[in-house]
Amino acid sequence: MNSDNKNIIKAKVSGDSMLPLYFDGEIIEIDTTAYLHKLPQVDDDILFKHPYQKQTYLIKRIAEVTADGDYYVLGLNPSQSTDSRSFGAIKLKAIVGKLIKK
Repeated sequence: MNSDNKNIIKAKVSGDSMLPLYFDGEIIEIDTTAYLHKLPQVDDDILFKHPYQKQTYLIKRIAEVTADGDYYVLGLNPSQSTDSRSFGAIKLKAIVGKLIKK
């Protein structure tokens, strides 16, 4: 990940889990301040720390906000995605930011 300024970071997509919207090798921008004054919502595309592999960051879409305030995330290309179906819902503190839509 790169930083051009402290609010927007750039990252390179690795893999096909978010096809057809985000492509392997594509550079995306993430707003790290998007959730300072509001909570993430269903259908937000987010960058977050993998719950078990702390050096790994993932890009997924929020599919559900659970009753206890956690976030169930899914890839857009389910057959190629490691997401909440395998590691469960993620905590708010794991979310780095919201992807800036193309």
